[in-house]
Amino acid sequence: MVKLSVVVPIYNVAEYLPRCLDSIMAQTFEDFECFLVNDGSKDDSLAIIKSYLPLDPRFKLIDKENGGLSDARNAGMAQANGEYIYFLDSDDFIEHDLFASCVNKLEQTKADMVIFDIYQYHQKDGTKEIIRNRYEEDKIYRLETQKDIICNILNAAWNKMYRLSLFKDNDIIYPFGCYYEDLGTTYRLLLKADGICFIKRPLYNYLVDRPGNITTEFSFKAYHVLDMVKLTCDFYKANNVYDEYYEELKFLALVNIMECLKKTRNSDNHKMVDKYIDVCFYDIEQNWPEYPKCKYRVLRERYDWLYLHKNWLKLYLRCRRLWH
Repeated sequence: MVKLSVVVPIYNVAEYLPRCLDSIMAQTFEDFECFLVNDGSKDDSLAIIKSYLPLDPRFKLIDKENGGLSDARNAGMAQANGEYIYFLDSDDFIEHDLFASCVNKLEQTKADMVIFDIYQYHQKDGTKEIIRNRYEEDKIYRLETQKDIICNILNAAWNKMYRLSLFKDNDIIYPFGCYYEDLGTTYRLLLKADGICFIKRPLYNYLVDRPGNITTEFSFKAYHVLDMVKLTCDFYKANNVYDEYYEELKFLALVNIMECLKKTRNSDNHKMVDKYIDVCFYDIEQNWPEYPKCKYRVLRERYDWLYLHKNWLKLYLRCRRLWH
């Protein structure tokens, strides 16, 4: 049995894949297996994967039809043999000591999850910005005594390493066919984690400015954020703790919905935008009628007040179209 299983979902990332795979081969920690999950790529990604297989026996190919990021992660997790599991996005790359740092931290603390700082990497000019966690490195946290962790960590799967049993014992997988899948998964794992620890060093390089990055585009995929919020809230309800975490889950929902509403500025499909705004505000009114009142600060940026009411937002977008 290996200590660590690594899952790399791969879809049409030929331009970035060698850098990602090189960063895996450069790891100082050696006791791992790595599943390269080709999710029906139509570019040269599969050929690149096959060229790397002879270079490192720890690389294992899973070649499957396209099913999306969640399906690819789940396919790798289904074959994982490690005590721990790590998910790496194939357009990004990692620091040479990520595996060693995380495994050592989990071994020392016996925690179920470790969360680390990241670099936001801008490929156009090669600059990096550090995104830091606010929690202490020498403590072990549990959600019941540190509820604000829900509000203060990234949704992302890739700045965390997990005990594989955290997924298996709680029947948690990534939601099939959905975008914003980390929003629907991370906070379920947090609730079930017996110990959460932190490493206050950036170990991951997240490529911010890749063309096609869904963090900036607006499409029907934005509706999935509502589905993932519901999935998370329903999980807390099923575990009879929704009321206990109501304020934290409300904050989580509102800020993620607001971020998707901000993407409406990038769309020329006015009818789709208006309908999406209506659906979002209906969802908010049904679940959190006291919006924007919240224990945590929902309005975090200068113009977030535009999102207090759907009519304000629609008026702003109409004016913006005229200005542009």
